[in-house]
Order: sequence, then structure tokens, then C-alpha cells
Amino acid sequence: MASKKRVVCGLSVAAVWLAAIFLLPVWALAGVLAAGAIVCLYELCAMLKHRGYTLPFKTLAVATALWFVGMYGAWFLHTPETGIPHKGYSLGLILLPIALFFGLTFWHLLSAKIEKPLETLALSLFAAVYIPASLSLFLIIVAGLSVFPEDCACDPSTNLISGIFVALVLVLVTKMSDTGGYFIGSAFGKHKMCPRLSPGKSWEGTAGGYAFSLLSAGAMIGLSHAFPGSNLLCSFYRLTETPEKMLWFLGTVVLLVTVGILGDLLESLFKRQCGVKDSSALFPAMGGFFDTFDSIIFIPGVFLLSYFIARFCGLDFNLYL
Repeated sequence: MASKKRVVCGLSVAAVWLAAIFLLPVWALAGVLAAGAIVCLYELCAMLKHRGYTLPFKTLAVATALWFVGMYGAWFLHTPETGIPHKGYSLGLILLPIALFFGLTFWHLLSAKIEKPLETLALSLFAAVYIPASLSLFLIIVAGLSVFPEDCACDPSTNLISGIFVALVLVLVTKMSDTGGYFIGSAFGKHKMCPRLSPGKSWEGTAGGYAFSLLSAGAMIGLSHAFPGSNLLCSFYRLTETPEKMLWFLGTVVLLVTVGILGDLLESLFKRQCGVKDSSALFPAMGGFFDTFDSIIFIPGVFLLSYFIARFCGLDFNLYL
């Protein structure tokens, strides 16, 4: 019964996200992503409160909203004459939440009666980088890996669908690891992977997760090569158009799945330390928002790192980024 609820809830959440991704304009998507980061922060702050750490959630939420505004401005707002982003304007928007965060956090620590101020400050800094800063890198992927027209005076927002698809594929191949790990682990799991943090994870399920992710990545590569001229698939096709690039992408998928597993275990560590089973009871049989985001938080940063290493090593992706 619990597994059926998990599947139904997972499919429902996926359907809502897919509808949002393909129906909402990019500025609204950035807002949805920022809202998701804020909800994750709220659940993290609520968990840490069980251990006596009172993080300045309101400060973190405001700083997160301003940070996403700045990141959106840096990558999506362009001058109509040149198509160059408003870097100066966006730099101010990015520095503002940083200054606000530090100012209000120190005010919070000095004015409130906090028993563990240094630990609270360290956890606040970690939370700010861990969730909103990491998730905001998806905006760089969407903008930087979109196919822009040769005439930069055109509105680039009409050509962002290919970058959005790349970001969607990264999330898909990572979450397929969760799916494969759950079903293969439930059926064949015997050897526990990390019983102290996640008793349900097994090495058999982990192997199944890698297999599911690589199969889904292969299916996406095949789809993009079947329709290389599609506006939706063109950026992903450019990432995988040669055998060398395919091999790089499949290797990146293995890296993403590994980091996703580590992200899941990190959140499990938080839950064990705080004495809670789930970050919240938002989704039946699945836990909270943080429980669904934990495996993808580091994904955009790791992918961008792999992308730039590949470019440094000589792979030419012929993309905007």
C-alpha cells in the first residue's frame, strides 16, 4: 500500500513539474524554483530547530528571493541593441542579498538570546550555499545552454526551450536513479549500503539506480539524434552529437547519480541528527519537499563543472555558455 501511494504521489508531482516547465514563462519558472528553494530552507530550519538551532529563516527566505532575481537578471535580461546581459545591474542584485544576509544574520545573532551563536551562524551560511545558491545554477544551464539566434537583438527568451530541456534531462536521469534504486532494491536488495544513515538503501538498489539512469540517458540521446533539428532537442543534441561527446555525457551521468546519492545521504544525516523521519509530511509516503529535492541540489553545479572541464580538454559544444 505504501509503495502504491509512493508511485501515485511521485507521478503526480512529476506531472505538475512537467506542466510548469513547459507551460510557464522562464521568469515564472525561476520564481517556482526560488519558491522550492525557500520551502526546502523552511523544512531544513524546522529540522534543525529540533536540535536547538534557531536559524533566521525569514532572512534566508528574503535573501533567496533576491538572489534568484539577481541571477535571473544576470542571465536573462539583455540589452535590445547588443543582446549582452545587464551585468552591472545584475551584479548589484546579486551583491544585495549577500549583504542583506550577512547584515541581518549578524543582527539576529547579536540581538536574540541564542545559546549556540557560532554554530547557528555556520549552519546559516551552509544553508544559504547548500540550497538556494546551488539550485540557482539551473538558471545558468537554461540560459547558457540555449540556442540563441545569430541576431542577438532577437528576444532570447523565445529560444530558451532547448536549455530548459537540458536541465530537465539532468533532473530526469538523476531521479531515475531514485526510481531504479527503489524498485530494484525492494525486489533484490540484501546488502545494506549505509544502514546508519539510510537503512533502506542497498548496493543492489544502487546498481539498479545507475542502470535506470544510464538507460534513460541513452534514450534521451537516441531521441535527440532522431530529431536533431528540433527546437526542443537541439541543445541536447549538440551536447551529444559525436561519440566522444556521448561518452562524456554518459560519464557525467554516472557522476551526477553518484552526487545525487551523496546528496540523499547528506539529507539523511540531517534527519538522523535532528531525530526526524522526514523533512515534513507534505507528500504521502514520500516525505517533504526537501526529501524530493535532496538528490538534485548539487546536480547543476556538478554538471557545469564537468562541462567546463570537457571544454578545457578540447570538446567544442558550439553553445552559448
